[in-house]
Amino acid sequence: MDLLPQGDGYLQYYVLMVGVTAITNSISCYRDDQYLRRVYNPPNGSPAASAVTHLQCRTFATWNVAVGLVRVFAAYHIHEPAWMQMQMLTCVIGLFHFGMEAFVYKTARPSGPWFAPTIVAAIGLGWSVAQYGHYIR
Repeated sequence: MDLLPQGDGYLQYYVLMVGVTAITNSISCYRDDQYLRRVYNPPNGSPAASAVTHLQCRTFATWNVAVGLVRVFAAYHIHEPAWMQMQMLTCVIGLFHFGMEAFVYKTARPSGPWFAPTIVAAIGLGWSVAQYGHYIR
């Protein structure tokens, strides 16, 4: 097995990078709550002023490991429809989650650290949709 995913194009490298980043991010979430306190930073006067708990951090960390593993495997199997679709679904779920937290539940502000996972998911999903026919033949 090659160290880096094989294939033409660059999407598989992006998916690999995002997957590895998700897995390494889980380490900080298992360790403490500082990262999540920056992401889930509700607007002033919001009823959900302290939505971040240690349990939520560990749950978020576990989610990141699962999503990261799906994306890493998808990077190495980018030409297989099931893996491509699974990594696309992780982007959809991420966008849905962060959108709901910001605009419905008001537990996050659509600014600063909230943008990082949202933009990463949007780029991954948009790129995957645009290039789906190139990778899945």
